[in-house]
Amino acid sequence: MNLKFLAFFLLVYASSIFGLKAQYVVAQRQPANEKSIPLVIKNIYNEQYPKATLMGWYATHITYWQNDYSSDWYYGWYGQRSVVVYSYQKPNYYEVEFSQYPGELSRALYNIYGYWYETRTQIKGLPLAIMEALKETKYSNWKISLTKEKLESPAWPVEIYRFHVSKGLKSQIMRMDEKGNLIQIKEVADSF
Repeated sequence: MNLKFLAFFLLVYASSIFGLKAQYVVAQRQPANEKSIPLVIKNIYNEQYPKATLMGWYATHITYWQNDYSSDWYYGWYGQRSVVVYSYQKPNYYEVEFSQYPGELSRALYNIYGYWYETRTQIKGLPLAIMEALKETKYSNWKISLTKEKLESPAWPVEIYRFHVSKGLKSQIMRMDEKGNLIQIKEVADSF
């Protein structure tokens, strides 16, 4: 029998029995000098957030953004994750961190042509409509995470709020719109 085939077979067999953890591959977010940011992106950012305090620019990749790998923002939600980081020769997305209101931190993502994908803002509390809606569900006595965020995007007509809830060993990430309508629930293995 071919030794390579045997080794592959044993690896597959062992991983199915022992449940070896898979690693995630993500693009790395790199600090970027403001002079390297395309002018079209800076102009759109300044139009959208004219009174914001700029914290920093980053060259990034869409997979980094979509998988929520950023400055320990989500570690409390997802727990420890194995990550394989790769880099790229030429960035095609830029992320900007800024503060628009005291106590809030925002991150916005743009592609190299200035298209705005989304802004995520850490917030202290949820809108009253969401709190009232939660009281009418099975989540009324679940613990709500300290980390909460508001999501804004040209793809959505209203603001979306994302937060983590838990009760005992059950843990979920919820998305609700500003009116308290449930958009999405994602089961999470580890409680916070």
